[in-house]
Amino acid sequence: MSFSLARSETVALLGANGAGKTTLLRTLGGLLMPTEGAVRLGTRNITYSEPETRFRVGMVQLRGGEGTFAPLSVGDNLRAALIGASLRRAEVLERQEEVLEVFPALAERLADPARDLSGGQRQMLSLAMVLQHRPELLLIDELSLGLAPIVVQELLGALARLREQGNTMLVVEQSVSLALDLADRAMFLENGRVVFEGRSEDLRQREDLLRAAFLGGPEAPPATAAEGTVEP
Repeated sequence: MSFSLARSETVALLGANGAGKTTLLRTLGGLLMPTEGAVRLGTRNITYSEPETRFRVGMVQLRGGEGTFAPLSVGDNLRAALIGASLRRAEVLERQEEVLEVFPALAERLADPARDLSGGQRQMLSLAMVLQHRPELLLIDELSLGLAPIVVQELLGALARLREQGNTMLVVEQSVSLALDLADRAMFLENGRVVFEGRSEDLRQREDLLRAAFLGGPEAPPATAAEGTVEP
């Protein structure tokens, strides 16, 4: 498997359950090692780097589900996300202000415990926490998982703003319509292979692939090779 992302590009990674999407993300994130090929971020070869190293050089992943500390306030969650980042207090405040501009609903809830937020607001907080690290490449896994359609639309608006700001994103998403509305380009996986790669609008015309995404498919074998690049 070989693919690349250009800087400031958003790519949707789609496919039926078991197609290999999560395996690919785990390989990019360093939780699985490819048996051949290379993973590069800009000019860096990070194929055998630890996940912590990939995080430090700018590859940050947001996983679906609960990514916040429920008893802590929204503000404390944001500050906790930057523990160990070796930033001055002024820099921490600056980054917090940046993400609150993207998610103004959170600015009104800074003193509230994360457990009191709606499901959509908790996902916004999870996303805000990782965005504070100013990732070069943001990997998003199932952001809309378990959320109501109206909340998904709100998240889509936030992701659209991130796209306009020039963030580079690889999005794995159960909502095909959300992914295609957001992405510049789409890739469709089937049994660990890329069977479509092109403009999101072109994938909308492939009813056979979209039907597979909605109805599911056979389990894919573990990926044995992966090659990915984010171009400078």
